Amino acid sequence: MRRKIQQLIKVLLPLAFGVGIVWFIMQKVDMEMLIDTIKNGISWTWVIISWLFALLSNVFRGIRWRQQLRTVGINPTLHDMSVSFFGNYGMNLVFPRLGEFWRCNYIAHTNNKPFSTIGGTILSERLCDIIFSCLFVVLTLCLEAKVLLKFFLSNGKEEAIAAAGGEIRPESDALIPLWGWLLIIFLVICIALYFLHPKLKDWAPYKSALEICKNLWKGFCSLKDLPNIWSYLGWSAVIWILYFINTLTQFYFFDFTSHLGILACLSVFVMGTIAQILPIQGGLGAWQAMVIFALMQYNIDKEHAIIFSIVAWTLEQMFVLALGLYALAYVAIQKKKIKEQKEVSNPS
Repeated sequence: MRRKIQQLIKVLLPLAFGVGIVWFIMQKVDMEMLIDTIKNGISWTWVIISWLFALLSNVFRGIRWRQQLRTVGINPTLHDMSVSFFGNYGMNLVFPRLGEFWRCNYIAHTNNKPFSTIGGTILSERLCDIIFSCLFVVLTLCLEAKVLLKFFLSNGKEEAIAAAGGEIRPESDALIPLWGWLLIIFLVICIALYFLHPKLKDWAPYKSALEICKNLWKGFCSLKDLPNIWSYLGWSAVIWILYFINTLTQFYFFDFTSHLGILACLSVFVMGTIAQILPIQGGLGAWQAMVIFALMQYNIDKEHAIIFSIVAWTLEQMFVLALGLYALAYVAIQKKKIKEQKEVSNPS
């Protein structure tokens, strides 16, 4: 009973947190303006295009994962691979992080293979995604550092968002000493850890952090052992480019964001990606807060930024949910067919 309560809390607590942030944000928007935008201000042509890119990214993730599965003697159909990802993201909307388990279990069941064999392929996939997400963060720091630094140095507080006023401050020489300070802080931490390591090595949190770093490095090094590594990285690049393009198409949902360019998209995409790290259903709340902040740096007023974050997120998650329901329905139909075939072949 206690375990069930703990599992329920793990699901409801992040959801309550996300809903709370959205409720707070919604207090600052004109509801009539929001309703009018939903009724008359959405380009449904661009919504459909965005959904197509989202669909393609799922299919390509299936192709990339199948490349790994083939190395352990498993060769599922492309449809089964796609369904596994449809269900993966659909499940994550309800139970964060449960989707990966569902995906592995589905492929294990349909191919009569042990769950552990398939589950072991997830690490390389996740590490590759971490690498590409970090590359986008680095690219943003190189091209649009002011947006990310402004957010994290202000801790993302609402007061800082309000104070921003939606204006981009001109570049100044202050950014150079800031990078200098960041570099100094990084070097000081490295030196401190080097000298304090003998004293910290038995401290439980330090040991846990060190173990995580070692496992990540070990997993990163294991990527070189994958056959056709360049093909695998190529598919990964295509997947992340599709994610980026999907965000770009969302700008064209509305007239008030359709003028934004590649750099604005890069900032919004990275902020949204960072928000998705949190174990909240679909990044609810965190995604809205960070995307609103990013949009306001490009002269999008607060109300329009809020409307974009709410509507774009909702439309995307509606599509994710639809694909998830398709996956669950397909699995249910397949199970029914298998059951009927067994009854026909083994009549009582």
